[in-house]
Amino acid sequence: MTARDIAATASTVLLVVGVAALLVPALVPVQQVLYHEAGAGTTANGSQLEAEGYTVIAYENLSQRGQEIYVTALESPDREYSVPVGEGAPEFPYDGASEADRREDYRTYQRLTGIVIERPDDADLPPPAEPVGRIDGEREQRPEQSASQNATDSENAAQREPALEQRERAIGTYDLMTVRKGSPPLTDPANLLRLGAVAVGAVALGLGGYLRSRP
Repeated sequence: MTARDIAATASTVLLVVGVAALLVPALVPVQQVLYHEAGAGTTANGSQLEAEGYTVIAYENLSQRGQEIYVTALESPDREYSVPVGEGAPEFPYDGASEADRREDYRTYQRLTGIVIERPDDADLPPPAEPVGRIDGEREQRPEQSASQNATDSENAAQREPALEQRERAIGTYDLMTVRKGSPPLTDPANLLRLGAVAVGAVALGLGGYLRSRP
């Protein structure tokens, strides 16, 4: 076999590989995923959230899949957990609102895509995503005050303490999680595979065309 024949064979193989690689994105389309974000937080109690239009559901009334997703989201470093479409929980409102709704009115979007989970007192669950620590800030006294002012503030703080404890229990009981359906990020392995296939296809076609055009 002559060098010319080898070059012709190589160019044919490269052209076939290039075309096949460029077909990968079409044959393996982007699959949407279901996002679960447990880091929004709320200081409202269940009654207030229901009055605002949120769905409130007790943890024990969640499906087994719903409980798994909620716990996994709390355990994730960024309080977010995503699964492929079809592997979510039936009680979560994935189609509650669109991205257009999110840009137009985020509070309404959050209400339509949010679910409030009422945590039992004795459940062995990860810490809630709610901002319980905000209550501690309300307990702190202002520095550099006179003795009379400190005494008055201490008395007021003692009077407020039962209400703060009640709020703290409510905040730790009701946990807000938002869900949505969307495309995976560019760093997703499937997206990286598609980008890699396009790059390989472009290089293979370019090299194959070059070899084929050589005299």
